Amino acid sequence: MRLGSLLALAAVVLCTGALGDATLRYSLTIGTVYAVAVLGNNAINGTLGEINLAAGAYMAVGAYTMAWGLNNGWSLLASLALVILTAAVVGALIAVPTIRLTGIFTALATFTLAFAIPDLAISLQSITGGEAGTGVPPVSVGGTLLDGSSQPMLITVCALFVVLAVVNLLLFSRGTGATLLLVGEATPAAQVFGMHIRLAKIAVWTWATVLGALAGAAYGLTVGFLNPTIFVVFLSISLLVAGLVGGARSVTGAWLGGLLVGTLPPNIQSLVPASSTGIVFGAVLLIALLAGHGGLGSVIDRCLGVLLVRVQRRRS
Repeated sequence: MRLGSLLALAAVVLCTGALGDATLRYSLTIGTVYAVAVLGNNAINGTLGEINLAAGAYMAVGAYTMAWGLNNGWSLLASLALVILTAAVVGALIAVPTIRLTGIFTALATFTLAFAIPDLAISLQSITGGEAGTGVPPVSVGGTLLDGSSQPMLITVCALFVVLAVVNLLLFSRGTGATLLLVGEATPAAQVFGMHIRLAKIAVWTWATVLGALAGAAYGLTVGFLNPTIFVVFLSISLLVAGLVGGARSVTGAWLGGLLVGTLPPNIQSLVPASSTGIVFGAVLLIALLAGHGGLGSVIDRCLGVLLVRVQRRRS
């Protein structure tokens, strides 16, 4: 059921992008890129029950690493491998002290990291270009140029999200997922059963960092230029809100949340005055939050469940 809803949403996004103009395709691409980062953020929030405000920082790691690799003549696959390796190392290093914290202290620690990223990007001028920023060279796959507003770019990021979402389902919906949920929701019980609490938490935080970095790499390829003002604290807060709106334990909800954050603001500017854009966007997010604890993803799952039950009854 979850896989079916995921593929159905992918079809809707791709068809909308094919029928829409370049601006709509670009916003759908950015929204899907954000959804990859939301997917990683949800791994921490939905599994361990912790608040992570460093998703934008993870995106910065991936974006600047991808830009550095391509600018130094590395191929796309080699640059992606470098992004994953760098993110895994950074994620593990961040996780070691972070997993000792809980609740608001975890939120404050990750908020500090997100707050420091713009200044850190400026100081690492040899890698990031400093305040002037750095360009991300365009890449071609099979002779097709991946451009931010092109249909091939939208197809690429959609395929990336679907693959990562399926991996996420396999990791968190079976025995491994049950173990991680036990670690997050009943740590003392997990200790009684002899589970490696710290290793499990480090693995979740590292996985979230890798997903955020992959989102950043895709973002860099989409926009073609990076500067420190992109990866501000507001981006991390927006990604957290997107996860809450979509549902912390739903891959379809993660995509919906990313699309709301990435697609809605630029497209409502043509419908309402610029001064009212923030109000309308906030109202939409508030209405989406009223969908319930499970977010929009749980609403879709419930509707599909009812539909499947009715179909089975008719067949019987």
